Amino acid sequence: MRTLNPSYVAAFDAVSRVWVACLLLLMASSCSPPMGVNPKANILPHLAEKHYVSYDGDHFGYRNWKPAAPHTVIIGIHGISGHSGDYKYLTKHLRSNDRGVAIYAPETRGQGMDANKKRRGDIINSREWTKDLYTFTSLVRKAHPKARIIWLGESMGTLIIMHAYHATPHGFKKPDALIFASPIVDISSKISVWKLGTMRVAAFLFPQLRISLETLSTGERPVVTKDDIHEEQANKNEWYIPRYTLRLLLTLGNMADRLKKLAADTRCPILILNGGMDIFTSKEKVDEFCASFPKDIPCTHHYYKDSFHLLLYDHQREKIFRDISTWLKTAR
Repeated sequence: MRTLNPSYVAAFDAVSRVWVACLLLLMASSCSPPMGVNPKANILPHLAEKHYVSYDGDHFGYRNWKPAAPHTVIIGIHGISGHSGDYKYLTKHLRSNDRGVAIYAPETRGQGMDANKKRRGDIINSREWTKDLYTFTSLVRKAHPKARIIWLGESMGTLIIMHAYHATPHGFKKPDALIFASPIVDISSKISVWKLGTMRVAAFLFPQLRISLETLSTGERPVVTKDDIHEEQANKNEWYIPRYTLRLLLTLGNMADRLKKLAADTRCPILILNGGMDIFTSKEKVDEFCASFPKDIPCTHHYYKDSFHLLLYDHQREKIFRDISTWLKTAR
């Protein structure tokens, strides 16, 4: 009897696992709740006291702190499973140390504080994030016409600000500088080949199918701060999302894959902050990202070898905030 080549057996086994997983996902999709459709409201974009109206009439909350006459406004975009309150410690620092800098932090479409609860955990297209960000930015510019505008993205927010910077809608103005805190520059390598293949097939057939982030993990516990309190409390938070649609997760993966290419065409001052204990992005990948920016633009990189992914919550945050304040004084 002929013996099969072990490599053929391994390949057949891998393919079988992919298709079995696909079948299970397709079966599970029948239990997935339908996504709600938010009707367009005939309301012009405007900035209210605690919310703003975006390009399509949808309302999103925001938090801010604004001194009397700020020379700089930071617009902070939070990460996945986050919310505008993630900038509370930075706001506290600015109140005490730099009263010339205002901070605005909007809620992100499809995340845990989106007023449309049926949309939480989903995004149809990343262009929606871009349009939201430029709409919000233009409203903030009207409130502070003499201030320079700086986008600060944290984790997933780094993907949003980078892609938005390179997709400026007609009639809108780019920010004056960008800050990347714990940039997500690599997702695909963190997911096994068979899981990634299964996701792509299932997302094509059933884009609204939802899975948890734990489903994609390798089993390693995602420690995100030194004391890890943030992770322990995450599922108790009002903005916690247990499952995300495949199209949202694949959108983030595709955005991360293009990050270095976009960096090469960026033409504004850059600040990059990352931690050595970041489980999601290695130092080597961030170094490659930093090296992708043009040599003739000011690009500052601060590396905190003992800090974890959630830098704005972590134990070295006061040092990080001081570094941001110092950079703000030189990045003109």
